[in-house]
This record gives sequence, C-alpha cells and structure tokens, in this order.
Amino acid sequence: MTLGPLVIVEVAERFSPGLTGRSDRAYSSPPQPREHALILAALLVDAAGPLDGDGPWQRAIAGGRRTVRLRASD
Repeated sequence: MTLGPLVIVEVAERFSPGLTGRSDRAYSSPPQPREHALILAALLVDAAGPLDGDGPWQRAIAGGRRTVRLRASD
C-alpha cells in the first residue's frame, strides 16, 4: 500500500540538430511514490546527492541537454 500522492518523472531530451542525427524526445515514468521518483530523477541527471523540490534539473548529454522534472499524478 502506498501512502501519499503519486508523482510522474518527466524527461525531455533536446539535441543540437547540426551535431547529431538524433531528434528531440520526451518520455514519462509510470506514477510512483515521490521517494522513488526522486531516486529515478537523480539517476537521470547523474546527481551527486539527493534532489530537492520538483525540478527542473538539467544535465548535458552528448549533443544536447536532458531536463527532468516531477509532476503530480492525476
């Protein structure tokens, strides 16, 4: 049983068109407890420690940038 609201991890990856043949993409996790969502977000942005808040957090990736944020599940 999960107590508290569930959240979704939203990820957007934007690429520089001239540097890569990759196109922008966005994806979302299934709803999950906030504690789990923060762990996933930290992994996605390669954070050195725990994250606070709902983001957005950003990280440079090859040829672009990844943005991660949390959103309340409907």
